Amino acid sequence: MSSDGTSSFPASAASSTVFIRRMVWGVVSINLFVFGMVVFSLQQSYGEYEERGEITAQNLSQMLAQDIGREFEKIDVTLYSAVDEIEHQLARGGIDRKMLNTFLERVQKRVPEIISMRTTDAAGIVRYGQGVDPGGRLNNSDREYFFLHRDNPGAGVVISKPVFARIDKRWVIPISRAFRLPDGSFGGVVYSNVALEHLAKVFSSIGVGRRGSVSLRDAELTIYARFPVPEDGAKVIGHKLDVPELQALVQSGSDAGTYVSSHTVDGVERKFAVRRIDNLRLYAVVGTATDEFMAPWRAQAAKVLMLETLFFLTTLISSWLIYRGWKLQMAATLELARNEEKFHTVADYTYDWEYWEGAGREMLYMSPACEHVTGYSLQEFMATPELLARITHPDDVHLLENHRHDVADVKEAELDFRIVRKDGGIRWIAHVCQPVFGRDGQFMGRRISNRDITERKQAEDALSTLNTELGRRVAQRTAELETAIYDLENFNYSASHDLRIPLRAIDGFSWILIDEHSHQLDADGKRLLKVIRDNTRKMSLLIDDMQAFSRTGRMPMVLAEIDMQELVREVIAEFKTEAVGRDIEWKINSMPPAIADRAMLRRVLSNLLGNAIKFTRTRASARIEVGAVSSNQEIAYFVKDNGVGFDMKYADMLFGVFRRLHAVEEFEGAGIGLAIVKRIIVKHGGRVWAEGKVDEGATIYFALPHTDRPGA
Repeated sequence: MSSDGTSSFPASAASSTVFIRRMVWGVVSINLFVFGMVVFSLQQSYGEYEERGEITAQNLSQMLAQDIGREFEKIDVTLYSAVDEIEHQLARGGIDRKMLNTFLERVQKRVPEIISMRTTDAAGIVRYGQGVDPGGRLNNSDREYFFLHRDNPGAGVVISKPVFARIDKRWVIPISRAFRLPDGSFGGVVYSNVALEHLAKVFSSIGVGRRGSVSLRDAELTIYARFPVPEDGAKVIGHKLDVPELQALVQSGSDAGTYVSSHTVDGVERKFAVRRIDNLRLYAVVGTATDEFMAPWRAQAAKVLMLETLFFLTTLISSWLIYRGWKLQMAATLELARNEEKFHTVADYTYDWEYWEGAGREMLYMSPACEHVTGYSLQEFMATPELLARITHPDDVHLLENHRHDVADVKEAELDFRIVRKDGGIRWIAHVCQPVFGRDGQFMGRRISNRDITERKQAEDALSTLNTELGRRVAQRTAELETAIYDLENFNYSASHDLRIPLRAIDGFSWILIDEHSHQLDADGKRLLKVIRDNTRKMSLLIDDMQAFSRTGRMPMVLAEIDMQELVREVIAEFKTEAVGRDIEWKINSMPPAIADRAMLRRVLSNLLGNAIKFTRTRASARIEVGAVSSNQEIAYFVKDNGVGFDMKYADMLFGVFRRLHAVEEFEGAGIGLAIVKRIIVKHGGRVWAEGKVDEGATIYFALPHTDRPGA
């Protein structure tokens, strides 16, 4: 009531109504804004996850196509050697069965992918190979590869649809080549069977997720192999599965592409990436399940929506608390009492086993959780103070006794020990205790917290075992990789050395023809001889580059501090001949010294500056700049030119072996120079990359990590 006897309630009610309206309007406005931002963010991230799934599928399909292409190429080389052996024996008078079977067995063992290698005669009868009965009449003339070779002399290597092998008794993909009789007529077929299990193993190495798929198909959409292997493989392998999206992509003539389809063996919708394998009419198809690669987005969306919901509820609750706050001031004491009651409730019902031990080690308080951990009730512990010592594992009693502290020790102490439960089970306990003092500083005993950590001690033992096994596997894989690299480098050196001998012979004899018999040759003959000599020289240079690339990995490094301006000027001086008659503007910026192997770094600069001079050849006035950019982690040196440049979508190809973005007729070279640059820089612990734009020049960067000076 007011002082004049009137009630103030109507005014208070009106002000409360205005306050409520304003508060509601504010809450609605804030939540609408937040909701809009959430929707926008989810739409953006949805597109990003879809794009990420497509890129992943494309990368996996490219990797699969390369792996399968290499597999088939290796098998074709084996077939080619078998054809050569057969034709050689035929030319000498006939087939030596024992010699040919031994040869086929030997070359088959070199290629584990092949489970059998056999030959047929011109009538299709299987004559030679592992498991062939000399007196048998197994006829393969009905096989697809046989009549393709018989009716098409230029068929080359044929990869047939999957069949169930009559001898091997399993599903295989036949890969074959024809051989000729001495008179040039069709003599029969050499074929090798590749087990579908092998392709499934290759496919399984492609990480497409739990519901992803990998398949090999031909242009008619026939399934050659698939992973995961269908339950009823006979109804799938070798059969055509109509997929309109894939059929449209193949008919368009594209070598690669993507699509989304649920026309699958198991009906799962996937994002597919397709890539043609080399020049074969085979396609590697990799599919990642939409529900898998979008699962992180759905989880993110759920979290965001949950947070938005929590925010909405928080604003409502906060508004309500603000409105009700002034009404609750009088109830503060009651609320405090309720909170104290909650505290006691939490203390009594905590999951950990808590207790308070007095100054004389008497039991003052114990939480009921003791029964959950030990099997003994609260009443048993309170009635028997020495019960804790009795249930301690005999091997750990000394740990607990040594762990006891007196009043002078005020630090928190921790200990892990074992107890024997009432039911006989062994449990690990994480024991933490700290002293308790009253307001007057009097020692009141210790507060102890015990937590059951048995499971943690076990997810630790298992992890230790796993780490040991992983270490062993890493060491094994490292040794295998080092052996493979060593064998590859030895092969490269041997092959390069052996290739030089016929090259020298070709070059020498072609020179003799020009020098001594040119009067017997017409102009076209002389031109052809010149083409031969030019190509032998190119091949010789290519061998030199291959050996240089191989040697780069074996060369030891001698690190030293290098004056980069001085080294750049030395390398530029080597290109005076190439620069004659050219208008080249050189810009050499100030650069910090590099810690590297001088000879290797000279090779890097020689390759990069040589490329800059070569690719600015079409410019009336060339500009080449050398400089560096330093950061806390590394120093990035660069060579920049205003030459023909390149498309950035092919940037990753620049540093591969034999990868070229320009035709040899436009710019000479074998495509190994930048691969050598990358190998040298990576060996120094650095990295390389490129930036460019078509017809606007290119910039090649190589970064070396900061390091102390030698001997410092």
